[in-house]
Amino acid sequence: MRNLIYIAFALFAFGCKASLYSPTVQPNYYKVADKAEANEAGPQVQRMVETIAPYKAQLDSKMNRVLATVKLPLKKGSPESNLGNWSADLLAEAAAANYPDREIAFATMNQGGIRVSEIGTGPLIVSEIYELMPFDNTLVLMDLTGKELTEFVSHIANSGGWPVSENLSVVKTDKGLNIRIGGKAVDDKSTYTVVLPDYVAGGGSGSAMLKEKARIDSGLLIRDLLVEYAGKITQPIDVKVEGKRMRLN
Repeated sequence: MRNLIYIAFALFAFGCKASLYSPTVQPNYYKVADKAEANEAGPQVQRMVETIAPYKAQLDSKMNRVLATVKLPLKKGSPESNLGNWSADLLAEAAAANYPDREIAFATMNQGGIRVSEIGTGPLIVSEIYELMPFDNTLVLMDLTGKELTEFVSHIANSGGWPVSENLSVVKTDKGLNIRIGGKAVDDKSTYTVVLPDYVAGGGSGSAMLKEKARIDSGLLIRDLLVEYAGKITQPIDVKVEGKRMRLN
């Protein structure tokens, strides 16, 4: 995909009078890999290739920029995974940096928000973050009471587990869920700041309990924040799952 451009031309024929039915569109597709192929496709395609070439070069330069190095493959999974842990930790770090006056209880994102199953070893480039998070979801902060937080975290656990940052620990026991923030039991009367995508804050992924609650929408795209904070990593990314965040079995 990085080196191929697919250009579709839809040719419509219009008569002098309005048609009494919807015209049938028959697009012609040209696969353009290099100048030679474009020439074979015809002068129209070649002119378009030449027109978009500078913009493609700029886009390639941006999307192929190396952010960090992945030492151990980052794989998606539930109830906990190293790709989920890594993404949620970056989100928590970004929130803390942008809202230094706030104490972040934990950050989370729904499993469906992560759109790749694995990021392999080697250079981590910008386009891989775009594949990981292709949506324009923004970072949201919500202040929840301990009781509200417990309800939300219970939903996360009952959904099979979501990516959560390291400050949250959820362990399923015979008596129910043992939920801890920073190693401490949740206090129903205390208030906790949770970081999450605007989609979830608006009730997405079954999070109806959050839909009507007040929120702070940063306006910052989560994808851009992941790119920014992945670019700050100086050591090879080596994330292991220790089962401390979501132990639901």
